[in-house]
Amino acid sequence: MVKSTFSEYMNASMSRDYDKMLSLSDDYRIVSVDDADPSKIVVSSITKYEDMELPPIKHILAFEEGKYKLQMRNVVVNMIPSSPDYKTVEYEPDKVDGNLEDNFNG
Repeated sequence: MVKSTFSEYMNASMSRDYDKMLSLSDDYRIVSVDDADPSKIVVSSITKYEDMELPPIKHILAFEEGKYKLQMRNVVVNMIPSSPDYKTVEYEPDKVDGNLEDNFNG
């Protein structure tokens, strides 16, 4: 079950099917907002699924061209319980994805 849920989520993520990504999540909550630098706000969130909870993941909103844009980056979460790095999060370099802003405007 865990593998199939995670695989579906990752496939949705790679194809940028954000509605599918949200539908696979039972719950998410924002655990912190760091707005010390208004040009680059960092939001940390935890996503819960029926059978697992991911550790906090940081999302960056960069202020560019007069509006905030979500910076997309690959995130690797180690969910192997026997691993010494279990529940650690690694981030690949940021890149701004201006196409996402429409998903957050309502």
